[in-house]
Amino acid sequence: MRFRSFLMLSAFGILALSGCSGNKGKIEQTAWVSRAANVKGQELPAGARQLQFGKDGHLLLVANAKPYKGAYALGMGPSVTLTFEEEYEGRKTHVEKVVVDGDSLVLTDADGSEIPFQKVQ
Repeated sequence: MRFRSFLMLSAFGILALSGCSGNKGKIEQTAWVSRAANVKGQELPAGARQLQFGKDGHLLLVANAKPYKGAYALGMGPSVTLTFEEEYEGRKTHVEKVVVDGDSLVLTDADGSEIPFQKVQ
């Protein structure tokens, strides 16, 4: 009986967690511009990065005036997978932590570097 209860609770937990993105409804159809920051020991001026998340999963990143087109997929919690058509910083796929708080977004790379963004109205 305990095993059956455990299985039921485990199945419920898996169902409850599946598809639980902390960013659902927060980044779709939004545009963002980077704030000034120090990234990997280098100063990043305000506006050096722009991000656009389309409603249909399309993504546009502009870095140093170069556009990178691709797609995004919401993951568990704050995880967002960015997949570009061409390499960006040495690879096409990036799994990022994306935290949205009102009109602010912080993008954290796997190495822990953070870029703060401001929502474009």
